[in-house]
Amino acid sequence: MSNEQDNEGFRIQRTDPIDDDVAPGRSVFGDNEISFEDDDAAVPHWSQPPTGSVPKVGTPAESVTFNPQSEPERFEPGAEDHSGWTAESTGPTWAGEAQTRPPAQPTRSADMDADAFFAHDDDESPPPHTAPPPSLSAALGVSGAGDRNFFTATVVGVGLAVLILAAMAYREWVAVAVVTVVLAVAAVEFFNAVRVAGLQPAVLLGLASVVSMPLAVYWRGESAAGLVLVLSVVFGALWYLLVAPSDSPVRGLGSTMLGILHVGLLGSYAALMLSIPDHGTGLLTAAIIVTVAYDAGGLVVGRTMGRSPLSAASPNKTLEGLVGGVVAAIVAAFVMGVLSQPSPLADVSTGGGFADIMILGIAAAIAAPVGDLAESQVKRDLGIKDMGSILPSHGGVLDRFDSLLFVLPTTFYVSRFVLP
Repeated sequence: MSNEQDNEGFRIQRTDPIDDDVAPGRSVFGDNEISFEDDDAAVPHWSQPPTGSVPKVGTPAESVTFNPQSEPERFEPGAEDHSGWTAESTGPTWAGEAQTRPPAQPTRSADMDADAFFAHDDDESPPPHTAPPPSLSAALGVSGAGDRNFFTATVVGVGLAVLILAAMAYREWVAVAVVTVVLAVAAVEFFNAVRVAGLQPAVLLGLASVVSMPLAVYWRGESAAGLVLVLSVVFGALWYLLVAPSDSPVRGLGSTMLGILHVGLLGSYAALMLSIPDHGTGLLTAAIIVTVAYDAGGLVVGRTMGRSPLSAASPNKTLEGLVGGVVAAIVAAFVMGVLSQPSPLADVSTGGGFADIMILGIAAAIAAPVGDLAESQVKRDLGIKDMGSILPSHGGVLDRFDSLLFVLPTTFYVSRFVLP
């Protein structure tokens, strides 16, 4: 049977047959499945209100009753469960409103520990030396420059200067021997400090290169330094290829070459100046005088009037101490220029003069603090206070000669520039 019905301009065509025998409460699956013929109260007519009874399914309807209970309580999260979303409105929003008002981010509970929250990020240890400690002196439990005895430090410094000057006055080769021993002790201090910091330098190779550097330049001149450096690199590479392949060659060979360059190469300029006939002792004497003046002036002024920190590399040094050391170095050069001693920079008869020695004073006043701060930076990176403890109130030999190591090549090249 096909019926058609018009509904406000829409035509609905029905193709399914209409079953006129279907009545409310009668099963559509047949009369044998579920019958409601004898239980009109179980399934009332759709126009009547519900009775709350259960339809009969194979048993009398009176045996099964429906007792509606109160509506179950829904779970309502506490304030701590949705505190991150309380600021977000639950009302409707327009399509463009979401672009101008981003949803609020959930906040973590106040009692949640940050270390536990990010515990999975701590699997890998941080790279070494990523950041220096805020205060090395405080970390080591020392008071810095204040724990050094001023009188003892002065006596030791003057004693070392007298030893070098006496050796030069006796024989030049004796002075070269003293320089070699001092550099060897400084190299041992450096490589020991590097090993304590966790690096693996080639100590034997580094010590041999440092000792041979002043002897080579005194014997064969300036070009011998290049030969020693080339051999150091070659044998250093062989060391980490054959002897210590498990050590880090970059860090190990790098720290080895740093010690050779910083201690051996810079210190060898003392022997190189001593190799200059007739005037070598005078050049080394001038370098020692301006360096001692800088150290003494910086120590006195820094201890008495130092207030402004100079550099993060050395928290105990002050700007006032730097100014005092620079002025003292220039004054020492001025005095040598007035006395026309030592030769050749301050002696007019040998090609020098007052202007030449003042150039050395200014150049040394710049180089000395650079050398001082450079070693302080190395010690701070290694996490140590002193390179050694052999000298009372000074630390190590390298701590005492850090400024002189930079003044030695400065003096040599100034003499090359100003002298005929």
